[in-house]
Amino acid sequence: MPLADGGEGTLDCLALAHPSARRVHAAVVAVHGQPIDACWLRLDDQTAVIESAEVLGLPRVERSGPAVERRGSASLAEMIRVALDAGCRRLFLALGGSATNDCGIGLLQGLGLICVDAQGRRVTPDLAGLLSVERVDARALDSRLAQAQMTVLCDVDNPLCGPAGATAVYGRQKGLAEADARRVDEAFARFAALCNFNPAASVDAPGAGAAGGLGFALALLGARLDSGATRILELCGFASQVHGARLAVTGEGRADGQTLHGKLPAAVARSSEAAGVPVALVAGGVDEQARPALSQRFAALESLTDAAGSAQSAMDEAPRWLEQAGAALAERFLR
Repeated sequence: MPLADGGEGTLDCLALAHPSARRVHAAVVAVHGQPIDACWLRLDDQTAVIESAEVLGLPRVERSGPAVERRGSASLAEMIRVALDAGCRRLFLALGGSATNDCGIGLLQGLGLICVDAQGRRVTPDLAGLLSVERVDARALDSRLAQAQMTVLCDVDNPLCGPAGATAVYGRQKGLAEADARRVDEAFARFAALCNFNPAASVDAPGAGAAGGLGFALALLGARLDSGATRILELCGFASQVHGARLAVTGEGRADGQTLHGKLPAAVARSSEAAGVPVALVAGGVDEQARPALSQRFAALESLTDAAGSAQSAMDEAPRWLEQAGAALAERFLR
């Protein structure tokens, strides 16, 4: 059963679960600065699903693209405006796999927030702009946002700032130098304090740190933060599918400490356990430090890297090692 947690593949999963849904194309300038033909999903006249990875995903910048300081989230604002222009007022915004770490300043500027530096000049809609912003003005925010019902499908439950926040946990994988992490984290906290136009938005809310702080930025606009994995399981009808199964098998590229913090395998485990079904996790690799905690949640852990002898071998012959993992699980649970 195809599933996702708010990151890549979310649109595909929901499209399969809702055959009447319609893909809508939009010309958007993506995170790497190039125009692309992006897609969003229209479930009905009022409901849109937008996947941030479509326009902000890490694959967009892997081969070429600006450094992390010059990456911003304005592309997601473009997609939201397109959906609003189409008459949608119920928006599901899937966050995950983003290349940005700008606390959503690009998104907010794209939707009308004015951000200026100490000299009163508008800052750039990216991390570099975030580092220099001194004042914000929310009076020009798109008025249609007040009539929209927005739900954020977060792929993680991290807060915005601190040792478990967006920058500390995910900054390095997006290219942020470790020496800059503290300065960026402080900039996140300072920007959040400046954006006091919605006191209900909390930097400590689970998911506020999703997609480099986009969770918090969308909460500022009145969106509700939700577990992407849990909500997508509901939208796809997972509970009815798993009922009566003898074994549920889920997986991810690398199982580690983050697996149990908002990721899809943990949501699959919760839903399966509620139905009395054991859950096995198959991963490309398993972090040994996280293995004890993972073993408490999953009835079995299968590492393709351990079976193959190296990560490279596991990637080169993934089907072979996946088949071996499946055979081992069948022998243990289904014989």
